[in-house]
Amino acid sequence: MNVHEQFAEDLSLYALGALQGQEREAIEKHLEECSACRQELQKLHGDLALLAFSTIGPRPPVRSRARLMAAIASDSRRAKPVKRTRWIWWNTLGWATAVAALMIGVLLRQQNSDLRRRVNELETSSSRQNQQLLEAKQLLATLTAPDAIHFTLVAGNSPPQPQGRAIYVPRSGTLVFLANNLPPIPPQKAYELWLIPTTGAPVPAGLFKPDAHGAAAVIRPPLPAGVEAKTFAITIEPEAGSSAPTSQPIMIGLGG
Repeated sequence: MNVHEQFAEDLSLYALGALQGQEREAIEKHLEECSACRQELQKLHGDLALLAFSTIGPRPPVRSRARLMAAIASDSRRAKPVKRTRWIWWNTLGWATAVAALMIGVLLRQQNSDLRRRVNELETSSSRQNQQLLEAKQLLATLTAPDAIHFTLVAGNSPPQPQGRAIYVPRSGTLVFLANNLPPIPPQKAYELWLIPTTGAPVPAGLFKPDAHGAAAVIRPPLPAGVEAKTFAITIEPEAGSSAPTSQPIMIGLGG
């Protein structure tokens, strides 16, 4: 590449970080105005990076080393007395190599950080999947428990008839409730499921709203263990729920 001859030496030394003071300021000002020199400087930086790789990995292309050495050897003022800092490029080369290696190390650390982030995401995803698997196993255990009691809840006789099915395990207080054909709920209202014990007051067993097809579910609501259920019922309550029924049940069932 054609570069201004008076800056040929300065470009190589500037790339190595060996220019200081006015000489550094002069070449930086020239680089702002000269695209050819900026491109040459980019190539020199690339050669330095490849040279740095040779200390920690595969050997760089021979042409990169040759280009860098030729650029340094192009010093047209080699015989002139100059500041000592202009002739310490051999030492500076080692320093520049270390800097390039440091930059590569920073890049590798960033890549390692990205890798750790991906591993954490995978671990989180795996943990979530394991939790979902555990919940599925618990649900299956409830549905197939030998001591599970099944309750069928119905409302009216006109089709489509709203229906509900409660599967309850008293010893663990585990409940699964599924419903279909439920009519839409009024605004700011919700259906509330109640466990009606053999003795005592009704126990809240979960709030729900049906989807567009009238289907709804209550899966494993928090219930006390060991409560014997006489039946289950559904009422319409405020959206936040009630601690005791405030309306007549629209669905009620018996064990079967």
